[in-house]
Amino acid sequence: MSMPETMDALVCTAHGDPSGLAVAPAAVPVPKKGQVLIAVEAAGISYVDVLMARNAHQNKHEVPFSPGMEVAGRIEALGEGVTGFSPGQRVAALVYDGGHAPFVAASVTETFALPEGCDPVRTAGLLSVALTADLALAERARLQPGETVLVGGAAGGVGICAVQLARHMGARAIAATSSEERNPVAMAAGAHAALIYGEAFRERFQALNGGRDADVIVDPVGGAFAEAAANLLDWDGRYVVIGFAGGAVPSFAANRLLVKNRAVLGMVLGYYRWQKPQVLARSAERVLAAIAAGALDGPLTIVDGLGAVPEILGRIAARQQLGKAVVRL
Repeated sequence: MSMPETMDALVCTAHGDPSGLAVAPAAVPVPKKGQVLIAVEAAGISYVDVLMARNAHQNKHEVPFSPGMEVAGRIEALGEGVTGFSPGQRVAALVYDGGHAPFVAASVTETFALPEGCDPVRTAGLLSVALTADLALAERARLQPGETVLVGGAAGGVGICAVQLARHMGARAIAATSSEERNPVAMAAGAHAALIYGEAFRERFQALNGGRDADVIVDPVGGAFAEAAANLLDWDGRYVVIGFAGGAVPSFAANRLLVKNRAVLGMVLGYYRWQKPQVLARSAERVLAAIAAGALDGPLTIVDGLGAVPEILGRIAARQQLGKAVVRL
């Protein structure tokens, strides 16, 4: 059966408020050399999509374009030179845009076969944040069983995955959030304990951790969390900086790193996409296995149809969204 030339996709026609996006006709992509064409069953909805719509993301997207950076579905067609995949195969993929559409082209180095029992909707909603959390914990922090992880922004997408993966790796996960109403979300995700940022943060953390500081800190927020957590690393502790959703970029006193053999490490998913695809594939294998096993299970807000996406993007922009969201096509 021949492919259609056009499709109804979610389209950004002018940079600005993400609630202004609308479903409109768009061309069906043709897979290039080293790409596969995926028939999308579900696509993640994330803060990065908000940044794309506002033209505030480091990777610029000329209008018109469709947002959406993570998808799950079935392979529809193969580009030149592609091996290891076949039409009809169930996969998940990272893309740079275009995921909020019935069809999207993805690089084979960023496309991963779904194992049995791996729900495509859950996978599409968790893929990017789960990969970010896994790479931070496994590759950068080299987390070991029995260690304690302090997770900032623990009611957000990356934070929830970091909590669940830390537990899955045999570590103790303590969640930190910006408000009391967010703590139950982190606890429901599997945190061993939870607290909010603020006064006497170190003392309250130590009370939850047997008087000890943290072995690993995962920080996707910066801002107020980083100010409170920067001095909360134990001997040989590792502080992994993932992002600055809270606003301010933290600074670290070199003398305090020196005296306890501490380390501050940066982690950006793009590095593994562009420079270390084999490490990315290894991380994807771990993440997809964890989803299939139920170790990564949300929470997710699931909506049906691309027309429902702008409202979710508005909630994300207003910081009203807890956990990740995903759209079923």
